[in-house]
Amino acid sequence: MIEKLTPPRAVFNIVNYSFMLFLCLVCIAPLWHVLMASLSNPRMLFASSGILALPLGKPTLQGYALVFRNGFIVRGYMNTLLYVGVNTVLGASLTTIAGFVLSRPNMKLRMPLSLLVLLTMMFSGGLIPSYMINRALGLVNNRLGVIIPGVINAFFIMMMRSAFAQLPASYEESAKLDGAGPVTVLVRILAPLVKATMAVVVMNIVIVQWNSWFPASIYLARRRDLWPLQLFMREILVQNDTNRILTGSDAINAADNVAHLVKYSVTIIGALPILAAYPFAQKYFVKGITLGGIKG
Repeated sequence: MIEKLTPPRAVFNIVNYSFMLFLCLVCIAPLWHVLMASLSNPRMLFASSGILALPLGKPTLQGYALVFRNGFIVRGYMNTLLYVGVNTVLGASLTTIAGFVLSRPNMKLRMPLSLLVLLTMMFSGGLIPSYMINRALGLVNNRLGVIIPGVINAFFIMMMRSAFAQLPASYEESAKLDGAGPVTVLVRILAPLVKATMAVVVMNIVIVQWNSWFPASIYLARRRDLWPLQLFMREILVQNDTNRILTGSDAINAADNVAHLVKYSVTIIGALPILAAYPFAQKYFVKGITLGGIKG
Protein backbone atom coordinates (compact mmCIF):
# COMPACT_ATOMS: atom_id res chain seq x y z
CA MET A 1 0.00 0.00 0.00
CA ILE A 2 1.36 3.39 -1.05
CA GLU A 3 0.93 6.06 1.59
CA LYS A 4 -0.64 9.27 0.34
CA LEU A 5 1.76 12.19 0.44
CA THR A 6 -0.03 14.82 2.50
CA PRO A 7 1.31 18.39 2.87
CA PRO A 8 2.53 17.77 6.45
CA ARG A 9 4.29 14.59 5.30
CA ALA A 10 5.89 16.42 2.37
CA VAL A 11 7.19 19.15 4.71
CA PHE A 12 8.55 16.51 7.07
CA ASN A 13 10.35 14.72 4.22
CA ILE A 14 11.92 17.95 2.99
CA VAL A 15 13.12 18.92 6.47
CA ASN A 16 14.29 15.38 7.22
CA TYR A 17 16.23 14.93 3.97
CA SER A 18 17.71 18.42 4.24
CA PHE A 19 18.91 17.74 7.76
CA MET A 20 20.41 14.38 6.82
CA LEU A 21 22.16 15.93 3.81
CA PHE A 22 23.56 18.68 6.02
CA LEU A 23 24.72 16.09 8.55
CA CYS A 24 26.47 14.09 5.81
CA LEU A 25 28.23 17.21 4.56
CA VAL A 26 29.36 18.09 8.09
CA CYS A 27 30.84 14.60 8.52
CA ILE A 28 32.43 14.36 5.07
CA ALA A 29 33.79 17.91 4.77
CA PRO A 30 36.70 17.54 7.27
CA LEU A 31 37.87 14.29 5.72
CA TRP A 32 37.60 15.73 2.21
CA HIS A 33 39.55 18.79 3.31
CA VAL A 34 42.36 16.65 4.72
CA LEU A 35 42.47 14.56 1.53
CA MET A 36 42.63 17.61 -0.73
CA ALA A 37 45.22 19.25 1.53
CA SER A 38 47.42 16.15 1.38
CA LEU A 39 47.49 16.50 -2.43
CA SER A 40 48.10 20.26 -2.50
CA ASN A 41 51.15 22.35 -3.23
CA PRO A 42 52.90 22.81 0.16
CA ARG A 43 53.58 26.55 -0.27
CA MET A 44 50.01 27.32 -1.30
CA LEU A 45 48.64 25.06 1.43
CA PHE A 46 50.46 26.94 4.17
CA ALA A 47 49.06 30.27 2.94
CA SER A 48 45.47 29.00 2.57
CA SER A 49 42.58 29.01 5.04
CA GLY A 50 39.17 27.38 5.18
CA ILE A 51 37.96 24.08 3.77
CA LEU A 52 39.45 22.97 0.47
CA ALA A 53 37.18 21.67 -2.29
CA LEU A 54 40.07 20.87 -4.66
CA PRO A 55 43.85 20.53 -4.27
CA LEU A 56 45.76 23.80 -4.31
CA GLY A 57 48.00 24.03 -7.34
CA LYS A 58 49.07 20.93 -9.22
CA PRO A 59 48.17 17.75 -7.27
CA THR A 60 51.24 16.17 -5.72
CA LEU A 61 52.06 13.00 -3.78
CA GLN A 62 55.12 14.57 -2.21
CA GLY A 63 53.71 14.27 1.31
CA TYR A 64 52.97 10.56 0.92
CA ALA A 65 56.41 9.95 -0.58
CA LEU A 66 58.08 11.58 2.42
CA VAL A 67 55.96 9.57 4.85
CA PHE A 68 56.61 6.18 3.27
CA ARG A 69 60.28 7.00 2.81
CA ASN A 70 60.60 7.19 6.59
CA GLY A 71 61.42 3.88 8.26
CA PHE A 72 59.63 4.73 11.50
CA ILE A 73 56.27 5.20 9.79
CA VAL A 74 56.54 1.98 7.78
CA ARG A 75 57.61 0.06 10.88
CA GLY A 76 54.77 1.62 12.87
CA TYR A 77 52.31 0.56 10.18
CA MET A 78 53.56 -3.03 10.37
CA ASN A 79 53.41 -2.99 14.17
CA THR A 80 49.85 -1.70 14.09
CA LEU A 81 48.78 -4.41 11.66
CA LEU A 82 50.34 -7.00 13.97
CA TYR A 83 48.66 -5.64 17.09
CA VAL A 84 45.28 -5.32 15.39
CA GLY A 85 45.48 -8.80 13.86
CA VAL A 86 46.51 -10.58 17.07
CA ASN A 87 44.06 -8.66 19.27
CA THR A 88 41.21 -9.24 16.86
CA VAL A 89 41.74 -12.99 16.61
CA LEU A 90 42.34 -13.52 20.33
CA GLY A 91 39.77 -10.96 21.45
CA ALA A 92 36.96 -12.25 19.23
CA SER A 93 37.70 -15.88 20.14
CA LEU A 94 37.90 -15.32 23.91
CA THR A 95 34.90 -12.98 23.91
CA THR A 96 32.78 -15.53 22.04
CA ILE A 97 33.81 -18.35 24.40
CA ALA A 98 33.18 -16.22 27.50
CA GLY A 99 29.79 -15.07 26.22
CA PHE A 100 28.80 -18.66 25.43
CA VAL A 101 29.82 -19.95 28.87
CA LEU A 102 28.02 -17.16 30.74
CA SER A 103 24.84 -17.69 28.72
CA ARG A 104 24.41 -21.39 29.59
CA PRO A 105 21.51 -21.92 32.08
CA ASN A 106 23.20 -25.01 33.57
CA MET A 107 26.37 -23.08 34.39
CA LYS A 108 26.39 -22.96 38.21
CA LEU A 109 28.56 -19.85 38.55
CA ARG A 110 26.85 -18.02 35.69
CA MET A 111 25.41 -15.16 37.74
CA PRO A 112 28.43 -14.54 40.03
CA LEU A 113 30.78 -14.52 37.05
CA SER A 114 28.45 -12.24 35.10
CA LEU A 115 28.36 -9.81 38.02
CA LEU A 116 32.14 -9.96 38.25
CA VAL A 117 32.42 -9.06 34.56
CA LEU A 118 29.95 -6.20 35.04
CA LEU A 119 31.95 -4.87 38.00
CA THR A 120 35.02 -4.53 35.79
CA MET A 121 32.99 -2.22 33.54
CA MET A 122 32.29 0.14 36.44
CA PHE A 123 35.50 -0.06 38.49
CA SER A 124 39.14 -0.14 37.52
CA GLY A 125 42.34 -0.56 39.49
CA GLY A 126 43.86 2.46 37.77
CA LEU A 127 46.97 3.07 35.75
CA ILE A 128 49.61 2.69 38.46
CA PRO A 129 48.46 -0.72 39.78
CA SER A 130 48.07 -1.94 36.20
CA TYR A 131 51.58 -0.81 35.35
CA MET A 132 53.02 -2.46 38.46
CA ILE A 133 51.31 -5.76 37.63
CA ASN A 134 52.42 -5.69 33.99
CA ARG A 135 55.97 -4.80 35.01
CA ALA A 136 56.03 -7.72 37.46
CA LEU A 137 54.86 -10.00 34.64
CA GLY A 138 57.62 -8.74 32.34
CA LEU A 139 55.26 -7.02 29.92
CA VAL A 140 57.01 -3.62 29.92
CA ASN A 141 59.01 -2.85 26.74
CA ASN A 142 57.47 -5.97 25.25
CA ARG A 143 54.85 -6.44 22.53
CA LEU A 144 52.75 -8.47 24.97
CA GLY A 145 52.34 -5.37 27.11
CA VAL A 146 50.20 -3.89 24.34
CA ILE A 147 48.44 -7.11 23.35
CA ILE A 148 47.48 -8.90 26.57
CA PRO A 149 45.90 -6.06 28.66
CA GLY A 150 43.52 -5.11 25.84
CA VAL A 151 42.74 -8.53 24.44
CA ILE A 152 39.28 -8.79 26.01
CA ASN A 153 36.52 -6.30 26.80
CA ALA A 154 33.78 -6.78 29.40
CA PHE A 155 31.16 -4.93 27.36
CA PHE A 156 31.72 -7.17 24.35
CA ILE A 157 31.42 -10.25 26.60
CA MET A 158 27.99 -9.08 27.78
CA MET A 159 26.95 -8.44 24.18
CA MET A 160 27.85 -11.99 23.20
CA ARG A 161 26.24 -13.37 26.34
CA SER A 162 22.95 -11.67 25.48
CA ALA A 163 23.15 -12.85 21.87
CA PHE A 164 23.68 -16.49 22.88
CA ALA A 165 21.10 -16.34 25.68
CA GLN A 166 18.26 -15.32 23.38
CA LEU A 167 18.74 -18.30 21.04
CA PRO A 168 16.18 -21.10 21.51
CA ALA A 169 17.44 -23.94 23.72
CA SER A 170 16.20 -26.44 21.14
CA TYR A 171 19.27 -25.82 18.96
CA GLU A 172 21.65 -26.99 21.67
CA GLU A 173 19.39 -29.84 22.77
CA SER A 174 19.11 -31.21 19.23
CA ALA A 175 22.87 -31.05 18.77
CA LYS A 176 23.48 -32.89 22.04
CA LEU A 177 21.04 -35.63 21.02
CA ASP A 178 23.19 -36.13 17.92
CA GLY A 179 26.26 -36.52 20.11
CA ALA A 180 27.72 -33.02 19.78
CA GLY A 181 29.93 -31.71 22.58
CA PRO A 182 30.15 -28.13 23.87
CA VAL A 183 32.83 -27.15 21.34
CA THR A 184 30.80 -28.49 18.42
CA VAL A 185 27.65 -26.80 19.73
CA LEU A 186 29.47 -23.46 19.95
CA VAL A 187 31.48 -23.58 16.71
CA ARG A 188 29.09 -25.32 14.33
CA ILE A 189 25.61 -24.60 15.73
CA LEU A 190 25.36 -21.42 17.79
CA ALA A 191 28.21 -19.22 16.55
CA PRO A 192 26.84 -18.97 12.96
CA LEU A 193 23.49 -17.83 14.41
CA VAL A 194 25.08 -14.84 16.16
CA LYS A 195 27.51 -13.86 13.40
CA ALA A 196 25.96 -10.39 13.21
CA THR A 197 26.88 -9.68 16.82
CA MET A 198 30.30 -11.24 16.28
CA ALA A 199 30.83 -8.92 13.31
CA VAL A 200 30.03 -5.92 15.50
CA VAL A 201 32.47 -7.13 18.16
CA VAL A 202 35.21 -7.74 15.59
CA MET A 203 34.74 -4.35 13.96
CA ASN A 204 34.82 -2.58 17.31
CA ILE A 205 37.98 -4.44 18.33
CA VAL A 206 39.63 -3.44 15.05
CA ILE A 207 38.64 0.22 15.47
CA VAL A 208 39.72 0.38 19.12
CA GLN A 209 43.06 -1.30 18.46
CA TRP A 210 43.78 0.68 15.30
CA ASN A 211 43.28 3.97 17.15
CA SER A 212 45.04 2.86 20.33
CA TRP A 213 48.20 4.72 21.31
CA PHE A 214 48.10 5.26 25.09
CA PRO A 215 49.05 1.70 26.21
CA ALA A 216 51.99 1.77 23.82
CA SER A 217 53.13 5.13 25.21
CA ILE A 218 53.20 3.59 28.70
CA TYR A 219 54.54 0.09 28.10
CA LEU A 220 56.74 0.70 25.03
CA ALA A 221 58.22 4.05 25.97
CA ARG A 222 61.82 2.80 25.53
CA ARG A 223 61.15 0.61 22.48
CA ARG A 224 60.55 2.97 19.61
CA ASP A 225 60.91 0.11 17.16
CA LEU A 226 57.76 -1.47 18.65
CA TRP A 227 55.60 1.66 18.50
CA PRO A 228 52.30 1.46 16.60
CA LEU A 229 51.51 3.93 13.86
CA GLN A 230 49.20 5.97 16.09
CA LEU A 231 52.02 6.82 18.48
CA PHE A 232 54.07 8.22 15.62
CA MET A 233 50.99 10.12 14.42
CA ARG A 234 50.56 11.61 17.87
CA GLU A 235 54.19 12.72 17.81
CA ILE A 236 53.65 14.43 14.47
CA LEU A 237 50.15 15.88 14.91
CA VAL A 238 49.90 16.64 18.63
CA GLN A 239 53.49 17.25 19.65
CA ASN A 240 54.17 18.95 16.28
CA ASP A 241 57.41 17.02 15.82
CA THR A 242 58.24 16.26 12.18
CA ASN A 243 62.01 16.24 12.60
CA ARG A 244 62.14 12.45 12.49
CA ILE A 245 60.13 12.43 9.26
CA LEU A 246 62.03 15.22 7.53
CA THR A 247 65.67 14.23 7.62
CA GLY A 248 68.64 15.31 5.54
CA SER A 249 67.60 17.32 2.49
CA ASP A 250 63.96 17.00 3.53
CA ALA A 251 64.67 18.99 6.67
CA ILE A 252 65.77 21.90 4.48
CA ASN A 253 62.50 21.68 2.60
CA ALA A 254 60.63 22.08 5.87
CA ALA A 255 60.99 25.81 5.35
CA ASP A 256 58.82 25.34 2.27
CA ASN A 257 56.10 23.97 4.54
CA VAL A 258 56.58 20.33 3.58
CA ALA A 259 56.12 19.51 7.25
CA HIS A 260 52.62 20.98 7.04
CA LEU A 261 51.86 18.70 4.09
CA VAL A 262 53.21 15.65 5.90
CA LYS A 263 50.69 16.07 8.72
CA TYR A 264 47.76 15.80 6.32
CA SER A 265 49.32 12.83 4.52
CA VAL A 266 49.89 10.95 7.78
CA THR A 267 46.28 11.57 8.79
CA ILE A 268 44.97 10.03 5.56
CA ILE A 269 47.34 7.07 5.83
CA GLY A 270 46.20 6.39 9.39
CA ALA A 271 42.47 6.63 8.67
CA LEU A 272 42.31 4.94 5.27
CA PRO A 273 42.23 1.26 6.38
CA ILE A 274 39.32 1.83 8.77
CA LEU A 275 37.41 3.86 6.19
CA ALA A 276 37.92 1.08 3.66
CA ALA A 277 36.84 -1.71 6.03
CA TYR A 278 33.80 -0.05 7.59
CA PRO A 279 31.39 -0.28 4.61
CA PHE A 280 31.79 -4.07 4.49
CA ALA A 281 30.77 -4.44 8.16
CA GLN A 282 28.12 -1.71 8.26
CA LYS A 283 25.24 -4.05 7.32
CA TYR A 284 25.84 -6.09 10.48
CA PHE A 285 25.86 -3.16 12.88
CA VAL A 286 22.15 -2.47 13.44
CA LYS A 287 21.19 -6.13 13.47
CA GLY A 288 24.12 -7.14 15.64
CA ILE A 289 23.67 -4.44 18.26
CA THR A 290 19.91 -5.11 18.44
CA LEU A 291 20.49 -8.85 18.76
CA GLY A 292 23.04 -8.39 21.48
CA GLY A 293 20.84 -5.95 23.37
CA ILE A 294 18.12 -8.49 24.21
CA LYS A 295 18.52 -9.71 27.76
CA GLY A 296 18.91 -13.42 28.32
